[in-house]
Amino acid sequence: MERHEVVIVGAGVIGASVAFHLARAGVRDVVVLERERLPGTGSTAHANGGIRAQFTTEANLAMSLASMAILDALADEIGEPPLYRKAGYLFLTDREERLAAMARAVAFQRERGVSVELLGPAQVRERVPWAACAGVVGGTFGARDGFIDPGALANFFLGAALRDGVRVRYATEAVEVAAEAGGFVVGTAAGELHARVVVNAAGAWARPLAATLGVDLPVEPVRRHILITGPCPELPRLIPMTIDADTGVLVRREGDRVLIAYSNPDEPVGYNLAFDPEFVERIVEPVESRFPVVAAAGVDVSRSWAGLYEVTPDHHAVIGEAPGRPGFVLVNGFSGHGVMHAPAAGRCVAELVTRGRSESVDIAALAPGRFARGELIHETMVL
Repeated sequence: MERHEVVIVGAGVIGASVAFHLARAGVRDVVVLERERLPGTGSTAHANGGIRAQFTTEANLAMSLASMAILDALADEIGEPPLYRKAGYLFLTDREERLAAMARAVAFQRERGVSVELLGPAQVRERVPWAACAGVVGGTFGARDGFIDPGALANFFLGAALRDGVRVRYATEAVEVAAEAGGFVVGTAAGELHARVVVNAAGAWARPLAATLGVDLPVEPVRRHILITGPCPELPRLIPMTIDADTGVLVRREGDRVLIAYSNPDEPVGYNLAFDPEFVERIVEPVESRFPVVAAAGVDVSRSWAGLYEVTPDHHAVIGEAPGRPGFVLVNGFSGHGVMHAPAAGRCVAELVTRGRSESVDIAALAPGRFARGELIHETMVL
């Protein structure tokens, strides 16, 4: 009988962070199961990689600040090149009512220690002179926001965990979880594993796994597109993640090219990973209007891709033990914030496993039981 202290399902950036923080907390009898042949090849590999503290809920803001602090503390260990680049996030708008909402958000964020400032039209133009800002009334800029290399972060966490004794099994899909005395049985095609604790970090595939244990996890897969332009030498080598708050289109540098993202509100639920060429046509007008230099570079479809968000009804993560299933820990549903919140999520889960509660971040609002209680969280700054 193969028995372990902890089995983690999923070797994406979330599962890798959980493994890393468990090992650093002294829990070394950990096995990570990954359905793919390499780590971080699911949603992690398709992520935009942004990290920001410009949120309007306590939970998201606290998770971001904790993740930033963890990444800063690990900077020397990570070495060069840095995985966390503080290029900033800049939101801009043409609408006075939206700017008023931004001002309220800035006040909320600054009260909680976020480095963010409200910008006037001239300040926006100064920071992004390459954008079309004729009608801009203002915006916000978070200096500590920026980008993370998703795959490199997952590999760092997993590599450190492996050196500390954690084991990973690739091409090994967890097909079911069943309760037993003192823990759980995880079924795979290669056999069963017994564990005191099972961590569901299966990303967009978390819901069907939870269902095998009788746990209703409201996490749905939704396709998201990332477009990559042709070379764009007209832009500086480093620009902020720049978001047109009026249309939802965002751009940032990706090497000598530009990454463009937009969350289609009409995208149906499903495991569709096919890149849709028609998606490009949907965002041509807003990109040309706001970011003409980027539009002029064209879209390189061969370098563009589609991936999956794992979305909850309130666009906030689920972190905590499943109701009625102590020891079955859920860390899912990050709704596009998985990479940025992975460092904090891993530490929170490790603290939950080793100390019985999360001490780094108050995750009570993210508890799985909130959906049944009707205690959903409302975030207004969703991308």
